[in-house]
Amino acid sequence: MIRFEQVTKTYADGTVALKGIDLTIHEGELVTLIGPSGCGKTTTMKMINRLVEPTSGKICVNGEDISRVDPVMLRRNIGYVIQQIGLFPHMTIKDNVSIVPRLKKMDKAKYEKRVDELLDLVGLDPDQYRNRYPYELSGGQQQRIGVIRALAAEPPIILMDEPFSALDPISREQLQDELIRLQDEVKKTIVFVSHDMDEALKIADRIVLMKAGEIVQIDTPDRMLRYPKNDFVRAFIGEDRLSNAEVLTVEDVMVSNPVTVYQSRGLATAAKLMKQRRVNTLLVVDKNHVLQGIVTKDVLEVHFKQEELSLREIMLTDISVVQAGTSVVEAVQTMKRHGLSSLPVVDADGRLAGLVTNSSLIDALLKKCKGGAS
Repeated sequence: MIRFEQVTKTYADGTVALKGIDLTIHEGELVTLIGPSGCGKTTTMKMINRLVEPTSGKICVNGEDISRVDPVMLRRNIGYVIQQIGLFPHMTIKDNVSIVPRLKKMDKAKYEKRVDELLDLVGLDPDQYRNRYPYELSGGQQQRIGVIRALAAEPPIILMDEPFSALDPISREQLQDELIRLQDEVKKTIVFVSHDMDEALKIADRIVLMKAGEIVQIDTPDRMLRYPKNDFVRAFIGEDRLSNAEVLTVEDVMVSNPVTVYQSRGLATAAKLMKQRRVNTLLVVDKNHVLQGIVTKDVLEVHFKQEELSLREIMLTDISVVQAGTSVVEAVQTMKRHGLSSLPVVDADGRLAGLVTNSSLIDALLKKCKGGAS
C-alpha cells in the first residue's frame, strides 16, 4: 500500500531529518511511528500526503509515485487527524465532518447519511450532536469528531499525528480503545505518530521505532517486547516490561464483566444490546451463568428476519474456551493457534468467569509493569 524507497530529507538549514529510510506499510495495517523528539517520525508521516517533500528517494502509494500526483487531490484521498483537532468553530459538527465529501462533490443525501453513521459509530447520537458546534463538546468528543471527519470520505489511508496526546489520561485511554474498535470495523491503512510506547504497544499492528532519522527496528508489539534489537530499543520500551508475564493467569488479564445474554432471548433484543454496548459478539449463558455459546453480529444479521427464533437456535456452540487458572502465556498461544481476538474464561463447572481480549492483555500487562516500577 505505502512504500518508502531510500527516502532522505535535509532541510534548508542543513538539518538532516531522514537518512535514507526503506519502509513498507501494508493495506489495512495500523503502523505506529515512534521515537524520541527529532527522530523523524512526523516528517516521515507528513511525506505521505506531501506536506513535506523528500530530498531524495521515492514514495509510492498502491504502486504510484506520489510525486506525480496533484497534492490537493492526494490529500483529499487521505484522512488526517492532528493533536489540535482543527475543527472549524463556525461550522456545525455535521458540516465539519462532511467538509471533504462536499469538496469532492459527493451526493448530499449520501454524505449526510454517512455523517449520522459515523457519529453513531463513535457513540454520539446523531440527533443530539449533528447540529451542535465544537465549543459545545468536550475535548474527548471533539477528538472523536476529528477522527470520523478523517473517515467521512472513506479514504483508504488515514494519518494520525499524536491525536490523543493533549487529552487527559482517561479520555486518552477511551479514545485508544475506540480506535482499536473502529479499526476492527473499517480496516483502514493507518499511520499513527506517537511518543508514548504504552500507546504504541496497545494500538499498533506493527511499531516502527526511529532514532536520528533512521529506522532502528520494525516489529509487532509482541516481538519488539520479546526480541529488542539493541540497547536503544530495550531502553525505550523498558527492560522489565515482560518480567512478570510468565506468572500472570487469565484472571489477571480478563474482562470480568463481559457482555452476556440469556439463550432464551430474541434476536431483536440481542441486536439492541450489541448496539448499546458497542460489541460485535455476545456471550450466551443459561440461568446458572454456564456458557452455552456465542452469537456474532454476522450470524445475527443472517437470521434477523426470522422473528420466531431465539439465540438458542442460532448461537455458535463449537467455541474455544480456557479454564480459570490458566497462564496468560498458554491463553495467548490458544488465541494465536485459532486466530482469535478474544477467549472466554470458564470455571470448573463451565460458568463464565470473564473474557480475555487483545486489549485486556495489553492493558493488564502495562499496568502490571507500571505497578512493579513504582
